[in-house]
Order: sequence, then structure tokens, then C-alpha cells
Amino acid sequence: MRGSRTKRLKRSGLGLAELVHPLLPEGFLADYWQQKPYVCHGALDRVAGLAAIPELRSIEALLEAWRGPAEAWAPRGTGNPVITAEGHQLSAFFDSGYTLYLSRVEQHVPALVPFARRMELELGMRVGEIYFEAFISQGRGSVVHFDPNVTINIQLLGSKKWWMAENEHLVNPHLGWAGGTEIDEQMLRYSRQPFPTRMPRGATSFEARKGTLVYLHPGYWHSTRNHEPSLSLLYTINPPSWTELLVDEIRGQLQQIDDARELAFGLGSTAEYRDKRQRLEALIQEIAGAVARLDPDALLATWGGSLVASFERNSRVDVRVETVSRRGEPRLAVIKRSGRKTE
Repeated sequence: MRGSRTKRLKRSGLGLAELVHPLLPEGFLADYWQQKPYVCHGALDRVAGLAAIPELRSIEALLEAWRGPAEAWAPRGTGNPVITAEGHQLSAFFDSGYTLYLSRVEQHVPALVPFARRMELELGMRVGEIYFEAFISQGRGSVVHFDPNVTINIQLLGSKKWWMAENEHLVNPHLGWAGGTEIDEQMLRYSRQPFPTRMPRGATSFEARKGTLVYLHPGYWHSTRNHEPSLSLLYTINPPSWTELLVDEIRGQLQQIDDARELAFGLGSTAEYRDKRQRLEALIQEIAGAVARLDPDALLATWGGSLVASFERNSRVDVRVETVSRRGEPRLAVIKRSGRKTE
């Protein structure tokens, strides 16, 4: 059953090979993945499967298909706040120069679902960890910011100027941040301050045209500006962090302890301080015990289920393309040899 699902997904949507062409997937994963940006200019034909979806052929078609709320970002310099607009209001905001941020596009454009599922299969992600976002704008684009997730941005319509720079203030942010907004308290603890209010020196720039692909890993500084109507679609790759997974596991174990579920009364008073301290000390020891009992193999099995993807080369399997003769005519064939077995 799983094999037939895998075959169906590989026949549908786009794979990593088509997206990162002319790089091979192995080269992209070795040299760029979670290390540095990858920018590729080319014809939209290589992602024709995406571009051919009716709702993505024009800005008007996508807005017509949108049935829920979305964020509208005011043009830079206006000082207006981010607005959550209803679907029927989005065209008016777009005409007024706002940038529209659409999240979970596949919920409104179901034809995108196989694209997300295939990418999850190829990258070893769980179902739901890859989804689509879209940006629609004819205004000034986005301020300097970074995202907490991996994005693969495809310019479907129009063009857009990009600026990008390495983030020397933090690595692996647990949240995103944009210039002019408050910084999360936890982020303040592990980042170097102050954050820049404009793109750092040494930033690179380029023009994204129809068909341009931009890959960014979490935390990389970037900003954009466009002078014409623009539609870009993003693969957003957003699995949980190890912190989130481990905290959830430890929370689940603590929830089984009666004292841990008790409401923490009296934190604003020094009364009964000794009792509170003893209670907390006992719970901290419970946490230490819970951590000591964690089994990495069992956790990976629980979190990942059946692991179906790997980019590690198997030295016991040899795969190559050879010319074979079939009915007297030369044909190309993929030959797989594993031990004594040849397919």
C-alpha cells in the first residue's frame, strides 16, 4: 500500500530535482541545504506543473479562489498596522498598494496538495510539515527580516528585487522577526543585539524574474521590493524543533504526576516559601528522572513512524544507466544491483 502511494506521489507534482535544476538533489543537499542560499534563474517551464494550476495563472484567479482571511501589509513608510482582511476585501487592499500574505494556500488550491506530499516524501518529512504560502504585491515589498523556517520561493508572475545577507546575530531562531517590531524575550537571551534596522553591509542583491527560485534557510536576512504586480509561491518547510519535541515529551510525563498538575498558587507572595521550594525541588528531580528515562530510539520511532526517505548512499547497492538491447534495438535502462540480485 505504501509502495503504491509512493509511486503515485512520484508521478504527481514536482520533485526536488526539477526545483533545483541544474543542480542535482545530492549536490543541493550537500552544498546548500541549511548552509547558504541557492538562487536559480530560469524559464518557468521547469515548474510547469505549478504554473499550469488554474488558480495560479494570475493574481485575479488566486484571489477569486481565496475563501478565508489573509494578512494585508501596508506599504513601507505609512505606519499602518498589519490588517487581517476577509477574502472579499483582498482585491481592494491589493489595488491600494498593500502586500497580501496568504498562508496554507493548498487549503484553497487543492491541486497543490500532491506537490507538498511529494516534497515531504523526498525530504523525509512528516505529512503536514510542508505547506504553501503566497505573496501578492504591487507595492514596495518587505522590510529587512528573517524567517524561522526553510522556504523555497518561486516567482510565478512579475519581478522582484531581493537583498540577502548572512545573519551574524543568531542561528536557528525559534521565531521570525521583522525590522521595527519587538524582539521576543527568549530570542533576546540567545541573540546578539542590537538587530539591524536595514540590510547589513555586504548584502547581495539580484532581480527575481518569472521562473526564479530562491532557497533560504532559517534566520537568513532578506528584504524585497517590487515595482510591478508580483505573485510568488513558497514551499514552506516547517518541522518542529528538537526543543519543541523534547518539551512536549517531558510535559507528557509530568502530566502523569498529581503534584505537577496542581495549580501554582502563591507565586506572588513569600508566604509558605519553604513549602513551595520543596515542592519545586521535588518536581525538578522528577524532570531529571524523566529526562534520564528518555530512549532516543523509542522517541524517533514515535515521532517519525516509518522512515521512508534517506539521502545517504548505500554502499551495498549499485545503480547506473546502461545501454541494453531489446528486440534488436539499443535502449537505455536503469540497472540496480544489490548483492546477487539485479533489476
